[in-house]
Amino acid sequence: MPKTVVNIISREHPLAAYLFIKEYYEEGDKLLFVSANENFDCITPLVDALQIDKGLVQRIVLRRDSDKYTYERICRIINNALDKKAEYYVNLAGGTRYMALSVQHVFSNYHTKFFYTQTHENLIVKTIFDNSIFDNDDEVYPINYKMNLKEYFQVYGLMNDLDTPKPLIAKVQPVCTPTMLFEYFTKRKLTNSDYKVLDVLREKYRNWKYINIEEVETTINDSMVPIPNLSKFLNYIQFQPAEKGVLQRDELEYLTGGWFEEYVYQLILDTIHPDDIAIGVHIDGCPEIQHNNELDVCFIKNNQLFVIECKSGINSQSMFNEIVYKVSALKEVLLGISCHSYIFSLKKDPTGDMKKIAKYMDITFCDYDTLTREEKLQKALRKMAAIARNR
Repeated sequence: MPKTVVNIISREHPLAAYLFIKEYYEEGDKLLFVSANENFDCITPLVDALQIDKGLVQRIVLRRDSDKYTYERICRIINNALDKKAEYYVNLAGGTRYMALSVQHVFSNYHTKFFYTQTHENLIVKTIFDNSIFDNDDEVYPINYKMNLKEYFQVYGLMNDLDTPKPLIAKVQPVCTPTMLFEYFTKRKLTNSDYKVLDVLREKYRNWKYINIEEVETTINDSMVPIPNLSKFLNYIQFQPAEKGVLQRDELEYLTGGWFEEYVYQLILDTIHPDDIAIGVHIDGCPEIQHNNELDVCFIKNNQLFVIECKSGINSQSMFNEIVYKVSALKEVLLGISCHSYIFSLKKDPTGDMKKIAKYMDITFCDYDTLTREEKLQKALRKMAAIARNR
């Protein structure tokens, strides 16, 4: 017999509803969403991501501000929309505790099974509300469904460019690989002259569509900054441009930090074995306003989202603080409470002050010492795997 799958919707945590539906929805079932008025617009992205006939979707919306905290009104509004003959599967995760109490009370008078979706543990608890707390009748189930990145962003109503994946320069560089560049940067194989070349490329040419290497080396144009040692540097690191004598935009990005993103990408791919992973993803939550919210490396494992900001170099404390605030804002405003945020950098943090600042903002900072010492790196990766509940 078809049932109705019920969820309380909140802007902060739509993931609980999505995963509950993925676990228990069957063909012919109906969906019922309960929400306060300010969370009403979160339902549409959820339904779109589920790809379910909109005719099977019912909404109970508490339109007035007072409705969401007036217990009797919440109960009456919900009760008036229910069917005595229907079977309900109710997920009590999502919304306020007050809302959950109201929903539980009303649905107890109907043919209902109650559940709670715990996304951090990737579990669903099935429970019975009765007068006994000693019969151990709670049942716990692992969530078997595994989301991909596109689904996660859809559930949160985020536009993204995952359909146009960023090419990996490392795939066409036989020698100048991310691993080789990591060794050059961490074992002091670059000279002051090499760093100067990189600084000018980063500050003056990173966003150019392309540059002619010979022209940049010999330019007397006031609008261009010369880099006399560019060819020497490229030969030293054995970087081979796709087009002889020219550096394209993606190659400029690779040389000025993109290699580090690819290094971290490959590290995660080889050690965490994510369900889905991407590099250089742009996301936006508002189609009317263009923002450049780029996720350097992001991956999902057992429905846990991880976002890593990759910085091969951090020049100052103020720059670090800006990075921390950017990462924190992305999580708070766009990515939701199920997102785990990291900063990977070759910046040294001997006092641990940067780690403390990041931790205060609920961000994990992996510094030079962590990334270059095998035992510390493996410990950090094991912690990530534990969060993802690798099984």
